[in-house]
Amino acid sequence: MVVLFSCENEMSVIHSLTKVDSLPSESAQNIRLHYTDSGFLKIVLESPELLKFSGDNPYIEFPKGIHVFFYDSVDALTTDIQSDYAISYEKKELMEVRKNVIITNHKEETVLTTEILFWDQRKHIIYNNVFTTVKENDRIMHGDSMMADENMNQFNLYQMRATIDLIEEDSIN
Repeated sequence: MVVLFSCENEMSVIHSLTKVDSLPSESAQNIRLHYTDSGFLKIVLESPELLKFSGDNPYIEFPKGIHVFFYDSVDALTTDIQSDYAISYEKKELMEVRKNVIITNHKEETVLTTEILFWDQRKHIIYNNVFTTVKENDRIMHGDSMMADENMNQFNLYQMRATIDLIEEDSIN
């Protein structure tokens, strides 16, 4: 008596069985990270959830958002960034923030709002190519893209759609 067995699998099934695990190697809840340089506080990062992924292209994901605070040499708050989602690519030193992005420069009293922003940590710049609003003193500006230093001390707004000067009611009379 001879019994013959035959196995046949689709390639998609084989790939799904041999796929590298996509679970995070580390995770943390309600984090607060302090970055210092020579004993001086530079950055504080807060997030409800952190997921770290290893592999050839490691990254850290903040699926519930972040709030990052930047400080100057005398520990004064200069700028903060907040968003509902963020991902940081470790090798590229690039962070992408998405959904309800708000950057506030406390010294210049400037507020930038947009839906996506990239932070190049090597070049110390932030940029995007989507609709952006900047509120500066008594002016609101809208543009289709922007680039600035990471503290938003100097920024360029491109393809400006409108600049609106706000005038207080008392000054009209």
